[in-house]
Amino acid sequence: MKAKSDISPEAVSRKLTTKFVGRNFLYYPSVTTTMDVARKEAKAGASEGTVVVAEEQTTGRARLGRTWINPPGVVAVSIILRPEMSQLLRLTMVAALATSRCIEKATGLKTTIKWPNDVLIRGKKVSGILTESTLRGQSVDWAVIGIGINVNFDPKAYPEIADMATSLSVELGKEVSQLEVLLHLLNEVEFFYSALLRGEPVHEEWRSKLETLGKVVQVKTGTDIEKGYAESVDNDGALLLRRSDGSLIRIVAGEVTLRP
Repeated sequence: MKAKSDISPEAVSRKLTTKFVGRNFLYYPSVTTTMDVARKEAKAGASEGTVVVAEEQTTGRARLGRTWINPPGVVAVSIILRPEMSQLLRLTMVAALATSRCIEKATGLKTTIKWPNDVLIRGKKVSGILTESTLRGQSVDWAVIGIGINVNFDPKAYPEIADMATSLSVELGKEVSQLEVLLHLLNEVEFFYSALLRGEPVHEEWRSKLETLGKVVQVKTGTDIEKGYAESVDNDGALLLRRSDGSLIRIVAGEVTLRP
């Protein structure tokens, strides 16, 4: 059965409590991706905090060039931001923290973060995050964070993700208000992004939510594979991996899997 959404521009406008995130709200029943729309809007000079929401993405994208399955029931959001260069690398942390706290406030479910930005419930992925940016000289022209949250759909209907994904409705055993999830998300993005702009150490809270640390893992970066102990992360979010020979390496991006 197709999930019913309670999101509408009118409902968002009526209940939104943020100062700037979501004040310019662009809503679409279906798009290729919200990132495509947000990128176009950002290039055209859209205000910081502009939000693009779609009920359905026909060609949703995830990190590392993967496809993001996005049937109705998945809240798909892209948010335009204009940070300083020094803050750019931490936007992933802002997005992951905002998503994690949004889910916990909306549902009471406990979440963790798999490095660098997958939000998990009981070890299964409930949200994916993608960030894009464009530079102009030595400054950031614009940045977009894309967030997809599995709200009301059953991943078991999709064999390619059945074993690794979950949704809020599956975890709670009932449908969840997509509007309430979205409103919490916009509030939390504004909260953590504003904290970042003030120079507050958002990386510390992000680090505390990482379930990857303290485990033996394999990290795939392009065609390279590194194995070792996930010792820590640095202030910009890179993973510090201790190899079996004792050497410590810094990995900026990659796909983590657990090793026995």
